[in-house]
Amino acid sequence: MTTSTETTLASIGFTEEDSRNILKKAEIRIFPKDAIILKNGQCCESLYIILEGRVKAFVIDSQGQQALIANYGTGDYFGDIGFSERPQSASIMAVKPSRFLILPSNDLKAMLTKNHLFAERIIEKLVREVDFQAGELSEALQQQAAINEILRAISSSPSNLKSLLEAVVNNAARLCDVTDAAIMRVEGDRLRMVAKHGPLELWPIGTHTRPINRNWVNGRAVLDRKPIHIHDLCAAEAEFPEGSAYAKQHGTRTVFVTPLMREGSAIGTIFVRRFYVKPFTDKQIALLMAFADQVAIAIENVRLFNEIKKKNRKLKGQAKELNEWNATLESRVTEQVARLGQFAKLEHELTLASDIQKSMLPRSMPRFQGYEFCAHMIPAKSVGGDFFDFIPMGSDSLAIAIGDVSDKGVPAALFMAMVRSLLRAEAHPGNSPQEVLQRVNRHIMGMNDKEMFVTILFGILNRTTGKFSYARAGHEPPVLFDGNGSNKRLPKTNGQALGLFDSITVDEQTIEFSQNCMMLLYTDGLPDATNPQNKRFGLNQIIRTISRIPQLSAPIVCTELIKAVIKHQGDGLQFDDMTVIVVRAV
Repeated sequence: MTTSTETTLASIGFTEEDSRNILKKAEIRIFPKDAIILKNGQCCESLYIILEGRVKAFVIDSQGQQALIANYGTGDYFGDIGFSERPQSASIMAVKPSRFLILPSNDLKAMLTKNHLFAERIIEKLVREVDFQAGELSEALQQQAAINEILRAISSSPSNLKSLLEAVVNNAARLCDVTDAAIMRVEGDRLRMVAKHGPLELWPIGTHTRPINRNWVNGRAVLDRKPIHIHDLCAAEAEFPEGSAYAKQHGTRTVFVTPLMREGSAIGTIFVRRFYVKPFTDKQIALLMAFADQVAIAIENVRLFNEIKKKNRKLKGQAKELNEWNATLESRVTEQVARLGQFAKLEHELTLASDIQKSMLPRSMPRFQGYEFCAHMIPAKSVGGDFFDFIPMGSDSLAIAIGDVSDKGVPAALFMAMVRSLLRAEAHPGNSPQEVLQRVNRHIMGMNDKEMFVTILFGILNRTTGKFSYARAGHEPPVLFDGNGSNKRLPKTNGQALGLFDSITVDEQTIEFSQNCMMLLYTDGLPDATNPQNKRFGLNQIIRTISRIPQLSAPIVCTELIKAVIKHQGDGLQFDDMTVIVVRAV
């Protein structure tokens, strides 16, 4: 009779023979509720399989609180999976009484070479860890870019404090996801607001001061000369009576304040708040404290700069003293320039990432008798999630693909690279467009822990019949133009994006090319492009632009369309990747 332990082992990929061998070599242990099974930093030499119960993985944050990372239940596993000897990166605690099968890693390694199903699941777990680390890298890149911007402001104009403070509060609000961010400066025994971001209207910038005391958060941060993190200021009336009363009146909940320290003294504060309870992460707190260091240095630089000017006016004859102050200022600016150089490497790496992504797209247009092609992709950031591809399918057929990943930046670029590789792996002669997309979707659903999705139009152009048969998975349908500029918008029926559902419905259509017929494929970044007045470019304007030049070559049509979209944007920002493909029968 099969035991519950053997049933659990079978559910994660072990055969009956494997299960019997494991039970001979493994130890079964029971841990009570709240027992610590593994500690953060502990070296683990065994795989723990949960036979019954539930555990949680957590770390201790800077406030001494448990920060949950993941929950595991019956059939899950953790510990050493045979690929690394790194210490445990989180603590594991039993949420309720739990029973485990503990298998030494040396025995596990021997089994992995025989059990491919379990090995595949181990690899999938590693892929999920890589995805998590990619997200961590993306957040770090954004934070380093913000610090880079502040260092540039300090180095380029050491006396322009206003623009620097505005850059700090804007980046603090954006990267820490807060409603308000403000900077205050100490003036005697009072604090004055000198920069802000958001709807904080109680204190106008520069015109109002408040006494420094322990009854409100900013005052106490100055007096204690250390950061203060309040999860819910409305509930802190005993500790901060003034601050709590203000919070109840204006809806403030979670706040963080860090003092601006210079030579052991607090010269001001950086303050951020939320209108809901959500404590700041350790990374956000570290970023705000880094901002505080840079602001303190900049304020001191401005003070030195102004003092030098004053002494120069009053003591023109004392050249020695003036030179000393200039040397001090130059030393401080040089220090900031040296730090700026560290972040220049980041810019280089982003440029390299962009070059790598471009190299993954077709470097030249296909040569396909009777047709001419042109395609362009313009990412909204250094790298993007749009893509296009041309895949030969024999002497008389050519596959054409265009896609749009749901995100932007580095995560979207990584997902795009994976999707493009899967598409090429499944695009074989004899496979219909619908079959190709269904197979790619099954692959994505097996490795899509970030819950990203992609819209794709994939079709096959047959040179002999002049027909283009395509399958559309949530993507914009093609637009056809004849030689006189008349257009036809293809019907838009049900078509679901890849990566959302195990079983999807795709829209299948067939287009027949006549001589001088032209087909346009595009991503939604083109019609959604906005000008500074927030007006969209729109599909109608795309059609009008092409209808004016219906008989020109595909490269010229493609170039003129991109130029029209960029002209419409003007000085406005590009919020989404833009991709266009033009196919013309000649």
